[in-house]
Amino acid sequence: MEFNVEQFLKAVGAKVLQEGDSRSFKGISTDSRTVKKGELFFALKGPHFDGHDYCETSIKNGAWGVVVQGASWSHSEPQAKNPVKSTGSFTTFRMTSQESWVFQVPDTLHALGDITGWWRRQFNIPCVAITGSNGKTTTKEMIASILAVRFNILKTEGNLNNLIGLPLTLSRLDKTHEAVILEMGMNASGEIRRLTEIAGPTVGVVTNAAAAHLEKLQTVEKVAEAKAELYKTMSRDGIAVYNAEDANLSRMAQTFEGEKISFGMTAQNDICFEHMESVGFDSMELKLAIRKKNLQVKLRATGIHNVMNAMAACGAALASGMTLKEMQLGLEAFKPLKMRFEQIQLANGVRLVNDAYNANPVSMEAAFRAVGAAKRAGRFIAVLGDMKELGEKSAVLHQEVGQKAAAYGVTKLFVIGEFAKDLAAGASREAQSPVVVRIAKNMEELIDAVTKEIGAGDVILVKASRVLQLEKVAEALKEKFGI
Repeated sequence: MEFNVEQFLKAVGAKVLQEGDSRSFKGISTDSRTVKKGELFFALKGPHFDGHDYCETSIKNGAWGVVVQGASWSHSEPQAKNPVKSTGSFTTFRMTSQESWVFQVPDTLHALGDITGWWRRQFNIPCVAITGSNGKTTTKEMIASILAVRFNILKTEGNLNNLIGLPLTLSRLDKTHEAVILEMGMNASGEIRRLTEIAGPTVGVVTNAAAAHLEKLQTVEKVAEAKAELYKTMSRDGIAVYNAEDANLSRMAQTFEGEKISFGMTAQNDICFEHMESVGFDSMELKLAIRKKNLQVKLRATGIHNVMNAMAACGAALASGMTLKEMQLGLEAFKPLKMRFEQIQLANGVRLVNDAYNANPVSMEAAFRAVGAAKRAGRFIAVLGDMKELGEKSAVLHQEVGQKAAAYGVTKLFVIGEFAKDLAAGASREAQSPVVVRIAKNMEELIDAVTKEIGAGDVILVKASRVLQLEKVAEALKEKFGI
């Protein structure tokens, strides 16, 4: 990413507090520890950090300038030397090796989005944005795998899907890239709108809207409204891809004035389901109809939720002009990510399904359904923890998940966390499928109990919200028994 002072001022509306030597920048940074020579450092403020405390460090490490907000600059740099002038409540400093740029903006986070949004618009290439309560990361990877058949792509890596991460991803865009695929996460209304403003997507995909982030949004309908900000904000020249099985999203997608592509289980959709057949735990033979034309693939994923993800990916691929052959090649090249229904065969004959990256009621049920339907020689054992950000409905929703675990065939349930008793209570309600429940007080106790319980032929599902760190159970089992 390269830009000069004039371009930055126009894109962001910043005020110059101090002029530097060079009038051009080569990249941006939000971390003084990793800032590179020539970059512009943005002093972001968060609940547990203040980037203004590291402006001088960033300059010493190579930054050619800093972006500050409000009156924060006057309180930062307690050890800075050689102050050269004051501007209102700001004090600027002559740094040790060079005169450096200091820009003032009302909000450094917003400015970060503005300059990377400007940079994104210097490239007339396909840009696919994906959001949703469940499956957005897997769908993003499927879309990326398809588009990579034809294009040199840039995609969201890791969890860089928020108001900091998405701009940082866009800052990596260069003339070698031919398409960009961006994941958009959120936990409050307005965030998807802002991310869409920055990204300027040509294709917008919402996988679904489910019971997640209820702590702030209260209802599933409000979650759908927050996700559908993607449709409301993107240009009418773009294409909206929507889940016809989700009544809220389907209704909201109709307000989009541009072209729309629907995906779902029935024939009236642009992308629809035809047939699936599981091939063990690892893959399935999948047949879809893409505007009445057959697409058959062997997908390295299982479960109806991944059928929906694959249909969403095909919708985005169709919107991006990809052929059926390219969709087939891309989907068959797709590889699931770690901790997202990751399949691991332990040396003691146990099948481990590590789905510990995140959880909400819908993704929990999807995991139960997929494991419960698969052939196995032994028991279905589940290790579950809390689902976060569910608000006042947390206890009831955990009870419902516990009940569904038993209904889908879990015979032994290990639970941990604040709502462990609710999971246990729900499991005990399922009279048709009695389940033995063990509540663990801590991770050590949980790992010890699970290790002693499992045996050859068993399938063990590990799933909870990320903060529970249940991947420690999976790692302990791999270390104990080998792969």
